[in-house]
Amino acid sequence: MQSYRIPYVISAHVPAFAFAVAGVYAALAPVAVSHVFQHVLFVPSSVLLTGLAIFLLGLAWFSRSEGVYVRQLQPIAISMLAAVVIPALLATIAAGYALTVFQSTEYTAYIQQALPRRLMNLGLFTSFTILILLFLKQAPLRMTRSLLIGYLTGASLLVIGGIWQFLHFSIGYPMPGFETRAFVHSVSQDVLINFRLTSFTDEPSFLVPFLIDGLIIGVLLFTRKSYALYSISAVLVLLLSFSVSGYANLALVGAAAVVLLFSRGWISKRVGLYAALALLLFAVLATLAFPQVVMGLFMPIIGRLDSLFDVMHHSRLYMLVFPFVWLFDYSFVNALFGYGPGGYDFLARTKFLSHQGAVSGTSNNVFVDLLFEHGMIGGMTFAIVFLAVFVYLWKKRNGHFYYSVALVLWLHLGVTSLYRSDFVSPRFWILVAITAGLAEMARRGLFFQAHQDHHTSEKKVETL
Repeated sequence: MQSYRIPYVISAHVPAFAFAVAGVYAALAPVAVSHVFQHVLFVPSSVLLTGLAIFLLGLAWFSRSEGVYVRQLQPIAISMLAAVVIPALLATIAAGYALTVFQSTEYTAYIQQALPRRLMNLGLFTSFTILILLFLKQAPLRMTRSLLIGYLTGASLLVIGGIWQFLHFSIGYPMPGFETRAFVHSVSQDVLINFRLTSFTDEPSFLVPFLIDGLIIGVLLFTRKSYALYSISAVLVLLLSFSVSGYANLALVGAAAVVLLFSRGWISKRVGLYAALALLLFAVLATLAFPQVVMGLFMPIIGRLDSLFDVMHHSRLYMLVFPFVWLFDYSFVNALFGYGPGGYDFLARTKFLSHQGAVSGTSNNVFVDLLFEHGMIGGMTFAIVFLAVFVYLWKKRNGHFYYSVALVLWLHLGVTSLYRSDFVSPRFWILVAITAGLAEMARRGLFFQAHQDHHTSEKKVETL
């Protein structure tokens, strides 16, 4: 009787339907969180998109009526879910305790507004991730490929948007007037380029994680020529975003990728040394030959360095440091278990920057946000689990090519979590699912077709 309640197009083609839903969701994720699209309807687009994906994936899964135990699901993603959800539940109980102790209208306002929103988002992304893992267990190759293709499509749209925006700012090419932080700020000297690329996102630091996501994932999907075209375009957009965090992010991920290439023997140390020296020589010669041009070009970065590490005058640094102090302001119970999911909203209502208005509703750092929201126990649990996944992938890195890619992707997720607090966003959980998918394929010895051919040829060479 149950099968008659499921639309025929779903029940007759359940796997293909589920993979299509996952791919479309991943493709829309990079733009769904943009302010332009978030407020088109009365419900934020990311919430609407995730809810719709859960409904369709749930419809597809339950039409199959197959039972799966939680312990059978991919352990990386399940561990991350547990490291977020269980401390969140404990923090919610701690928030109830705090409500009975604090005589604070600001904390009551947080309980009534931010807490329900955070719990709803956590419930949505937990449900979505579990459904993805259910299909991942049944067909790891097809589900992982769907997520990769979809997400790379979304990242490519941001690259195209960045190039379009560059043409708009440089030669006046028509473009919709999105309100983004594309202006140069905190710089007193003249700059060569007086804009920063944001593409369809709200600001440069929102954009660069997606660009680097695409650079890593593109290794799995693009041919050499198409990857060269994509990477040149993406790196150009990233450089013109003039994001300090983006530059550091790209450098760290690039260094990790080079180390893995060396460790797997795909690049000789001599070639790597010559390439590094050539880049260094080019940078030095360019600076000596055109010092004013170089200084003017990178002034949006250089001009901000003098205040970058001044905790009392740099808003983001202030919000990173002082939660370690504010954590112990009220109750030791809440210092241990947190002030509640979304509790940074309480700080935004009660704490102020040393040089201007109230602090933001987030520290822009996943680990610091969770430290205050889930307490010392919850914050340390998340950090330990995150590090444990990294260590696991590091130990497995030479066993399978996909372990190496998953390791770089996980390192990148950790770096972006230091300057973007997006653990309740589509991007975070899609990358967790992709990492889990790559690890599961590596564990089973699976390859995409192009990589299977390459792997087979490598084995033949070794045999000869």
